[in-house]
Amino acid sequence: MNSARNGIDKWLLESDLITDEQALSEVWEPIFEVGRQLVYIKIGPYWRLFIRPQGFVKRFYHRIYHLPVQNLRISRQLILYDGFCTIDVDLNIRFQATLKYALSNMDILPDLNEHIKTAYEDLLINLIDKKLLALSDGAWVQKGVYELEKSIAFTVNELLIMQNIQSQVLCSLKPSFEDFPEVKLPKENVYLCVLKKSFEFNNAKREEIFTQDQELEQQKLAHNQSRLEQLKRDAELEREQQAQEALNKMRLLEEKEQQLQQLFEIEQRLHAGQVEHENNLKQITLEAELLGQQKHEARLRIAEQQTQLDSLAHQAKLQAQELEAEIARHEYQLARWRESNHKTQTQQIAFEQRQKQPESEADLENRK
Repeated sequence: MNSARNGIDKWLLESDLITDEQALSEVWEPIFEVGRQLVYIKIGPYWRLFIRPQGFVKRFYHRIYHLPVQNLRISRQLILYDGFCTIDVDLNIRFQATLKYALSNMDILPDLNEHIKTAYEDLLINLIDKKLLALSDGAWVQKGVYELEKSIAFTVNELLIMQNIQSQVLCSLKPSFEDFPEVKLPKENVYLCVLKKSFEFNNAKREEIFTQDQELEQQKLAHNQSRLEQLKRDAELEREQQAQEALNKMRLLEEKEQQLQQLFEIEQRLHAGQVEHENNLKQITLEAELLGQQKHEARLRIAEQQTQLDSLAHQAKLQAQELEAEIARHEYQLARWRESNHKTQTQQIAFEQRQKQPESEADLENRK
């Protein structure tokens, strides 16, 4: 669409947005029951239908039917004024059947909601078309579509309530217009209303843009002035910072000089202490080497003495072994001599005794 459509359409849409809060505040709130159920009793020719109460206990002769809250959406597009205006309609209906409606439709209790959708959708479409096609002039263009949306929603609510159907309806209308030069209208008042509203809208838009430009220019000047003052403050602050930085650098250099002097003195003391320490280490090393050499020589002397002692002990051991062997030979010879001497003495004694005995005893002895 061209600028004419963009202008008037945008105004209408913005008008809808402005009135949305009002629409929400004026929507009728029915008392929906999420868990609504019907209880049907039939005993012989007698029957009864009622809303299921709290604490109800189902028996074998009871039949339960649910009445949930459901949504019905109807979307339409109507062309008015020989194609000059196109209106997109979006109707959102939230509904719930009541006990009275169920009593009036006992033969379709399991399908009440589907019956409502199929039975009333065409009727609601005809109602919307009738409302919009009845717009013979362009007064609604001046006011916007809010009142028209509210009227359609109210009429739909009224229709459903009269049929014992609880409902909540929201209606949304979005009109759009064709280019003015290409339209031939049988009714000039609609064209004039649209043209007037378009002129008012464009004029208001130009004033708004001019006001915004003026405000932007003033804001720009104020911003530049503020920026210039800020630059001055920044320059002054930078000079102060540079002076402070120079002073800080000078103090840092002085502190660094003092630190270097202290460090030099500490290094001198450390060097002197290190030299003294190294000299002490050298002295300790020489003493340790001398002591080690003395210990080594002492160990060598001890080893030589030990070797000599071991040799003497070995010789003494050998001599002791030889002495023991000599003693053993001497004892062995002595024992042989004693044995031989004892044997000789025994023979001598026996010989002397035989010399002293009588003859007969000598003969007996010889016989033996």
